[in-house]
Amino acid sequence: MSSIRIITEQALFETAPDFYGLFFEDINRAGDGGLYPEMLRNRAFEDSILPERCKPLDGTYGFVTPEGWRDQFNNGEGLKRWMDGVDETPIPAWYARNARMDLDFNDTLNKNRLASLNIEFEPGGYVTNIGFRGLSLIQGQYYEFYMFARGSVSLTVSLESKDHHVYASKSLNIAGTDYQRFDLTLCPDHTDPDARFTLKSSSGGSLNLGFTSLMPRDTYKGHGMRKDLMEMLQNTGSRFLRFPGGCIVEGFTRETAVRFPHMIGPVWERPSHNLMWHYRTTNGLGYHEYLQICEDLGLEPMYVINCGITCQGRKPELFEGDELEQWIQEAFDAIDYATAPADSRWGRLRAQAGHPEPFKLTYLEIGNENDKDVYFSRYEKFYHAIHKRYPQIKLISNTHTENRGLPTQIVDEHLYSTADTFVTASNKYRNYDRKGPRIFIGEYAVTSGLDIGNLKSALAETMYLMEAEKNQDIVRLTAYAPLFQNVDYTAWYPNLIAFNNHTCFGIPFYHALSMLARNHGKSLLRTEADFRSGYPEPEGLNGLIAYQSGILVKNVQVNGKAAGFSHGIIGDVHSHEDGALELTSDYIDELEGYPNMGHIPMHTAFVTFGDKEEHSSTYELEVLLQSPEQDIDIAVWVHSTPMLFSRDETNPFYTSWNPVYTDRYVWSIKQGIGRFASVNRFNYSYFGTECQLPIRYGEYNRFQVITRHGGFDCYLNGQLVQTAQMVPYPMVAELASEDDTFIYVKIVNIGKTEEAVNICLDCPIDAVYEAELLTGHPKDTNSLDKPDKICPVSRTFSNGAGSFTYLAPAYSFSVLKLRKAGSSCI
Repeated sequence: MSSIRIITEQALFETAPDFYGLFFEDINRAGDGGLYPEMLRNRAFEDSILPERCKPLDGTYGFVTPEGWRDQFNNGEGLKRWMDGVDETPIPAWYARNARMDLDFNDTLNKNRLASLNIEFEPGGYVTNIGFRGLSLIQGQYYEFYMFARGSVSLTVSLESKDHHVYASKSLNIAGTDYQRFDLTLCPDHTDPDARFTLKSSSGGSLNLGFTSLMPRDTYKGHGMRKDLMEMLQNTGSRFLRFPGGCIVEGFTRETAVRFPHMIGPVWERPSHNLMWHYRTTNGLGYHEYLQICEDLGLEPMYVINCGITCQGRKPELFEGDELEQWIQEAFDAIDYATAPADSRWGRLRAQAGHPEPFKLTYLEIGNENDKDVYFSRYEKFYHAIHKRYPQIKLISNTHTENRGLPTQIVDEHLYSTADTFVTASNKYRNYDRKGPRIFIGEYAVTSGLDIGNLKSALAETMYLMEAEKNQDIVRLTAYAPLFQNVDYTAWYPNLIAFNNHTCFGIPFYHALSMLARNHGKSLLRTEADFRSGYPEPEGLNGLIAYQSGILVKNVQVNGKAAGFSHGIIGDVHSHEDGALELTSDYIDELEGYPNMGHIPMHTAFVTFGDKEEHSSTYELEVLLQSPEQDIDIAVWVHSTPMLFSRDETNPFYTSWNPVYTDRYVWSIKQGIGRFASVNRFNYSYFGTECQLPIRYGEYNRFQVITRHGGFDCYLNGQLVQTAQMVPYPMVAELASEDDTFIYVKIVNIGKTEEAVNICLDCPIDAVYEAELLTGHPKDTNSLDKPDKICPVSRTFSNGAGSFTYLAPAYSFSVLKLRKAGSSCI
């Protein structure tokens, strides 16, 4: 039986008040058509315009930046897979029948608009907008439409079905040579999640549209945000919101970096913005809206600024001299907009936008995922300038700038990896210097391996966060990433909350995170625990990695049967007449800039054999090594989990085996010495002991690896030479905290069997207590069809005492709320 002893007389420290937070980045169309519920896609008619200074690739398929980064474009529709079932049109989302429509680059609404839409209607002609995979209409609800237009035409403005059944309509007469604003309210008489917006002219005429918008009247607290998504955020119990990114802060060119002046003022005057996530946004969810969201949800704002670098993973450009100084000034201006009085320059603009009183601005992050000398010099400059003028703002660094002797308050660390890594890395903060800077786990998620977005990954992430909670004296802030995913425009997976145009759901970890945050407590309690340990349960193919050219292999077998070459993850194989296979590769450095990537030496070749992934197997192969200078990894449990993300979407590899998302265990043989490692993104985590191997150079050696639960045995030329035992990890994890009324006991059981846990306390509690429980099949996740397949349930127990037993179900996360029996513990 497992046990937890909770020592209430030894509260370790107060919990971090802002420990659990949220991170919004406009990815997966999270802004327009998402949290910002604009219903008309391409409302400013600019989606099909290439980013400035970028050149087209293969017609409208893609583009390339001046520095050489490439992305899909597809005439502004975004990724090709987003277009399934969508008819082609020259103006994305807009379709014409008996009407001609063209972009007008000369007659625009204002200096920040790149084009207007010129429409020449024949009698009875019309144009239609399909929105974000349809407009979601609810019978009896009100929808506010406005447009800036000029021309000479009589129009019918309508909401209608896909087959032109009219749900609501009103008439407009446009007459004049100058742009005017026209406003209408429409109330449909049917509910339809796949409706259309239409402008029709019975008599014909000419029209220039400068800007359009259709929004539901019913928004969260009347402040323009989608209600169900805001309620999802509110239910997490989070305490801060990081914004606006993420990589979009940096941009992929100088012109696409996020700029504060572009995110305030009337939305029709805000420049649109090409995002590296394959679409253009009109910045309706801008800086003011972000601050309002924080206020409405009671969140501390954490604003991320560009520090004069475009995305370092996408062939960066640098701002220097006066341009760099301008970025510092924009940081000042953003702070003043949020916090200055209403009679100041920026406070007046805030008041004009409807908020005379200052907002909060608690945290400011200098850059995003930046590093190297180019970042250190800019960080130092920004830090001193901002801290001197606004000492109350808490400043965050992207990396451990304190190691360069730079002033550092908070360091942002990111972790994207496998579920097993999250479990085994859970104790990483125990040895951090308590005199060093505080830690912000600014982005984390299980994104590779056998479990992604399911219950098991949620349990692993929960164990990681519970360990971080135990180190709240140094880890002060955490935020899962990304936050939102429009399922019809997915660029990255997994995401905390998924939605379409009318409904939404949270992945299993959404519920685990909410349970953690809602039961945070005020003080962390000391615990003493005794739990059983277990091992990862990998499965996969077998493979071979060669780090120099000329490595030959033959007679490859798995479980006594010949196993042929199956995947060239890096490089390929060349067949010789004698049946030997030579590993070949022209690899140079294609993956430079990937986050959390280890080093891949030039000319590395990485191949697999066989086609059936196994939990256990006997893997044999003969390898010719000419000298100890030839290094190899004999790989087992090779498993690829392709992501819906590729650094270069014009040459995507997320549907194939690739080195970024291929994990494995290896018997690594370098300089004739064998040792063991688990490998994720070419980062090696070594375990076990080293051994000098009796390799016969200049001839074929027979290597054999027998995989089994908890490890593998390695043979050389028939002799057992090394045995690998995986690093065990706890199958159960615990945490205890308290407030004035309750003791909160959190228990994760990541094992496949129920665990009896004896809980001992040094203070009296009520016999009746509640438990909130998240459990199910480890591979289960939620979906639009089954949004609550994995969600918390509440149970009541009556066996609470100074010592009692709780049965933690297999694959579960439990929060026990133990009510203190008196006003104080004894």
